[in-house]
Amino acid sequence: MFFLFNCTVPAPKEPSPREGSLLPRGKEPIHLLTDDGERRSLREALENSLAYLEKIIFSLKAPNNISGYRGDLFSLEKVRASLSLFLEILLHTPDPEEFARKIQEGFYLREPTPEGRGKTVLLTGYYEPIITGSLEPRGEYRYPIYRRPKDLIEGSPNPFPSGQIAEKRLGRMERGAFVPYYSRQEIDCRGVLQGKGYELAWLKDPWERFVLHVQGSGQVRLQDGKMLRVGFASSNGRPYRSIGRYLVMQGIIPEGELSLGRVKEFLQKYPEKMEDIFNINERYIFFRPIALADKGQGGPLGALDFPLTAGRSIATDHSFFPPGALAYLTSRQPVFDEHGKMIGRKSLRRFVLNQDTGAAMKGPARADLFCGSGEKAGWVAGEMREEGEIYLLVAK
Repeated sequence: MFFLFNCTVPAPKEPSPREGSLLPRGKEPIHLLTDDGERRSLREALENSLAYLEKIIFSLKAPNNISGYRGDLFSLEKVRASLSLFLEILLHTPDPEEFARKIQEGFYLREPTPEGRGKTVLLTGYYEPIITGSLEPRGEYRYPIYRRPKDLIEGSPNPFPSGQIAEKRLGRMERGAFVPYYSRQEIDCRGVLQGKGYELAWLKDPWERFVLHVQGSGQVRLQDGKMLRVGFASSNGRPYRSIGRYLVMQGIIPEGELSLGRVKEFLQKYPEKMEDIFNINERYIFFRPIALADKGQGGPLGALDFPLTAGRSIATDHSFFPPGALAYLTSRQPVFDEHGKMIGRKSLRRFVLNQDTGAAMKGPARADLFCGSGEKAGWVAGEMREEGEIYLLVAK
């Protein structure tokens, strides 16, 4: 269902260093604030973010400021108050024009960086694949996915500049020294974890296993028809490197044609190169089993440990985008026919919630939209690579 908010985002002024990039009232609109998603999905995503923030606040285990910049502008309480106000307006204002007026009166829209730069983002998509597998290695099911190994440990974090959140150092102990954990090549090709009891399931396609690693979660359809949902447990701590970007740099895939489908097409044509290309991305993902919700309900768990909502949840760098926060996103999205062939693109304008992160999400100029579960969601995610604009909403 499509619904329209007839308010405008006023023209920006030069931001002050203290306030960041407030978009104040003005005469010339940048664009209409429209939302091309369903109210139900927006409510669901809002409620999940609120549940996360309330859990963190009442646990008393987190600092009051959940972002590394701009003082208390995005404190836990401020983000929660903004979400609560937005949800209240959503639930009690069915008229689009009245809804738009209340949003305009009640909220500022701010760019991701305190300097007022970087509202333009590269928007990509990700999804939850549904693949076939087995709980035992048999026949064609010979490509394991692993639980987090017991020898994977955390070292002291590397400090980030400018007060940003530090990233955990993951590795293992060898002869009394902390060393990097095993690479993809060592795990999948040399089999250093094989037979140690960490296998969670076995898949029949190495491409599907790699896609599962990149997406970070998925559902495994077992031979008895039951479904095993697996989610992110940890990584090996090694850097992420895009194999698609590598193929572009090698001149194999033109820049403008890069997509998940084109990468798959190349590897299916040259299967002898598959292993070496996979190993370019040293980052390796370990999974945990997650109870599958009732049929048709619940998405995979994101970084906040709450379910993601298709078309509403985004993954970003949480050093710049406060976890759980509400944002407004504009870009384009691919359109497909019933056979999965892309036939064009259309505008994408909607409110989204910052509920996930990922190794490729670095800086304020990246965002990843969760597109849902299954094959059709994979079509959209695989072709989504667009410039867009994003604004954080904060209650006045």
